[in-house]
Amino acid sequence: MFHQPVCHYFCLFLPLQQPFNQEAGMALAKQNVLITGANRGIGLSLCKEFIARNYNVFGSLRQESRDDPSAAELKETGANIIEFDVTDENTIAAAFDSWGDKPLDILINNAGAPTPPRMWDEVTAEALIDKFRVNAVGPFMVSKIFMPALEKSISPKIINIASNSGQIAANKDGKYMAYKVSKTALNQITKSLGMQMEMTKSKVIVAGIHPGWIPTKLTGMTGPDKMDVQIPKIVKTIENIGASQNGGFMDAEGKIMEF
Repeated sequence: MFHQPVCHYFCLFLPLQQPFNQEAGMALAKQNVLITGANRGIGLSLCKEFIARNYNVFGSLRQESRDDPSAAELKETGANIIEFDVTDENTIAAAFDSWGDKPLDILINNAGAPTPPRMWDEVTAEALIDKFRVNAVGPFMVSKIFMPALEKSISPKIINIASNSGQIAANKDGKYMAYKVSKTALNQITKSLGMQMEMTKSKVIVAGIHPGWIPTKLTGMTGPDKMDVQIPKIVKTIENIGASQNGGFMDAEGKIMEF
């Protein structure tokens, strides 16, 4: 009896091999998130939430915080710890050098200086400069130095943790001048950097988010908003931010706020 070659039948059903799609492969990989000031407060809670959502999280802290109990708490979350000071360009550059070739999908500039001094006659030049360096210059320099890693992502985002204290029209009492000045400057950085990303056809989206008034060490453990309520809202908003919100300022739920 004559038999046809077996492969004559089976070869018809073999699927064609598809070419490897690099972007599709990257999209299936865990996204990398870098959160500054991650060892306490909002930063620590953001780390926990992103890890729970299966992100690959990197949390930064300063070298002098290495032996602080808060560093151990950050380590317990499972986040990858990176040491740098947002006011020290050399340490930021060293951290970037250790980052390697992986893309940075989301950069969250969360590290910040607290609100005091309260009254105008308590404000010194040093206080103004210190708040400005931490709350405005720091986020910009981290964004600038890590930009090459952001550009490697399919949909990179820079999120600046902003504050309604930076809104000039909302300033009703003039208190905490140094802090407010620095947060107003951060809003301008968010807007300006976002515009320049768009002008240069960059994929990077820049946005500022006011997290609410959450009790943290920075706020003196005061505030009406609850951490466990606000943090999931913030993360959802970050995930949903698109090109139409580039350079924008919004609350935890993604509602647009005036600068």
